[in-house]
Amino acid sequence: MIPFPRRALLHALALLALAGCASTPTRPPSDTERDALAAAADGRFDSALRVARMYQGWNDPRALDWYARAAATTPRTHHSTSAEETLGTLYARGRLDSSDEPQKPADVVMKASPRKAFHWFQSAAYHGSPYAMHDLERWYEGRGDMTGALRWRLRSAVYLRELYKLKPLREATSGSAAHGQPIAPGPSPNPVIAGIQRRAARGDAEAQVDLGALHEAGIGVVQDKAEALRWYARAGNQGNVYGQYLAGLAVGRGGDGLAKDVEAAAAWFAQAEAQGFYMAAESYWREAIAPPFWTFE
Repeated sequence: MIPFPRRALLHALALLALAGCASTPTRPPSDTERDALAAAADGRFDSALRVARMYQGWNDPRALDWYARAAATTPRTHHSTSAEETLGTLYARGRLDSSDEPQKPADVVMKASPRKAFHWFQSAAYHGSPYAMHDLERWYEGRGDMTGALRWRLRSAVYLRELYKLKPLREATSGSAAHGQPIAPGPSPNPVIAGIQRRAARGDAEAQVDLGALHEAGIGVVQDKAEALRWYARAGNQGNVYGQYLAGLAVGRGGDGLAKDVEAAAAWFAQAEAQGFYMAAESYWREAIAPPFWTFE
């Protein structure tokens, strides 16, 4: 049991936090609320998430701040990225509940913010969430930005070993070529792919990751895993976390003429993990590079 003076102090801090929110409801705090806020003083993810969900259930905008606190807890795990994804979804919808029914004016406590939604989806993706990769793919698709949508579709497909699902895109894209097949020198005949090639050659790390993924998939360029690794490594050496992570996957999995090197993969994953990319933790990457039970490629 917490000694009385400490309990009183925690409750006082909780009430102070309540008083500091100018836009919060005027209802008196309940024991449940006071206890949840006091427990959240430990700074743990579970404690912050409990408060966030409590406020969300009450349609209280303070839920947003507490989800942000949960997302900021370290070390990075799939739990913290799930809080980031939740924030992205809430800001995209402009409401705290999950209903699709029109809200009454009295129930509107927040406004949709595409800018904030994008921020949280992107933050989750750059901390390793595969779900956020899909969020961003849909985000760009909804705005007619096929280059952005392609970026996140490729990254998700490489991570999930779903390059086989890109076969229709590969066949429909000019300049695509299977592994070992001769291809004309120079830029891809596809203008979108050619643009990525130009940006990658100029040193754009994100474009370098994109070009590496295109080579791994064989879309608009020759399918060449060694060439994919070369571009991933160039991006990774600039500090790009996806360059580091995908380089680790490429050399850790090997195949298509690329020798498997787990030690080199571990070095790439360590760099990505240092940037808060939770899937680069050893427990995750060893599973990600393990041979699949079956393959469609």
